[in-house]
Amino acid sequence: MRTWLPMVIVVALICAGLWFAESPPEQLMGKRPTRKEQNRAPDLVIRGAKTRHFNPEGTLAYRVDADKISFFQFSRRDRANLTEPRILFYQEDKPKWRTVSHSGVAYNNGQRVVLKGDVKITEQPAPGGVHLETEQITIKPRQEYAETNKVVNIIAGPNHTRGKGLRAYLKQDRVEILADVESSYEPLK
Repeated sequence: MRTWLPMVIVVALICAGLWFAESPPEQLMGKRPTRKEQNRAPDLVIRGAKTRHFNPEGTLAYRVDADKISFFQFSRRDRANLTEPRILFYQEDKPKWRTVSHSGVAYNNGQRVVLKGDVKITEQPAPGGVHLETEQITIKPRQEYAETNKVVNIIAGPNHTRGKGLRAYLKQDRVEILADVESSYEPLK
């Protein structure tokens, strides 16, 4: 019996060592990382990102470029932080609307994108088209829809419109300003 005792102790120590090595300290201590701690370490970082998204017919619908994308995967959702994002929407294989901003956050695999910081949306080809500016806007790229409750400035040639809140149906080239609308128009000569 004495010859087996050292062998059992060695096997038990090896098993305990393997279990300790394979278990994160949070699990051993019974602690889970806080949401803030989860947000600190992205699952994936891409610099100089260029993505292309196609419609069901196989033609290019829009593209998203960003200086940096930090991707976070959670149990029920995902999120991607975007640095200097640029989105270009296409209609009939031609660029139609271009967005730029300082930062953005894409949720649920890009189904909803919130752009922040000096957001500009420009009708292509620029110059000459409609130009929209706001501080923050939510875009649903697959529906080519954008909305905000912030102040919006729209410039179309010499005409200027300012208001609070906006719904933009990019595919239909239709924009609705929701409140406090002020416009100045230059009449045609």
